[in-house]
Amino acid sequence: MPKFDRKNFGNNIRKIRRSKGLSQKNVADALEVTDATVARYESGEILPNAEQIWKICEEFEVYESDLFESGNKIINKENSNNPFKTNMLYLYTIGYFPKSNKFGKLKFKIELYERPDQVKVEYRDYKSNMSYLTGYMLADSNVAFIVLENNKENNLRLEVAHIVINIARGTKNDMLGTYTGTNANYVPCTKKCIISKEDKEFTDEMFNKLKITDKEKSDIKEKDIWYVDVIDKYTFEE
Repeated sequence: MPKFDRKNFGNNIRKIRRSKGLSQKNVADALEVTDATVARYESGEILPNAEQIWKICEEFEVYESDLFESGNKIINKENSNNPFKTNMLYLYTIGYFPKSNKFGKLKFKIELYERPDQVKVEYRDYKSNMSYLTGYMLADSNVAFIVLENNKENNLRLEVAHIVINIARGTKNDMLGTYTGTNANYVPCTKKCIISKEDKEFTDEMFNKLKITDKEKSDIKEKDIWYVDVIDKYTFEE
């Protein structure tokens, strides 16, 4: 088992501080300690407590693991794996309600928890905030892929789903995407969805934009494949 190196820990604090262009006094003011205390942190002479480590991460915009990194590589939030620059997205889609035999509006939360190695995801009911699915996200500036499985604490039903979000062809806050999963009878299905950075009312106009278009129906007839149109930026600009 590797041993904790307090000098390396202090050196990481110093390197990150300098990379951010901060003085020891800047850090001391944020932590509500003296300049001398920060100097002793950086030399490894003394160690900050848990609350101070949290404050250091907030001030430097880094992760706790960056402070304990044994190598020279410092990964910080500027090199984010989350292109949305927010920890909460809202998903709007069409749902089928078997009891009433009607289609209606469904709204969910996509909560993102960024870690140095990946972005974890919680797929939550909007009203109850219950987490039904958990997983991870892979993304760049063009597209995001979210892979989910059932949250066994809240949902014993076996489920694997994925969400594709077209980032590049969206607007500042709204993007089109797809949700693929299964219904109550485990029949696979894909639905169009709107993903937004804003928590807004699910309007009838949004609902209509999520319906299958005539062109999509034509493609299904001719090619036996549904090429979901999630690249039409003008959907949000009409």
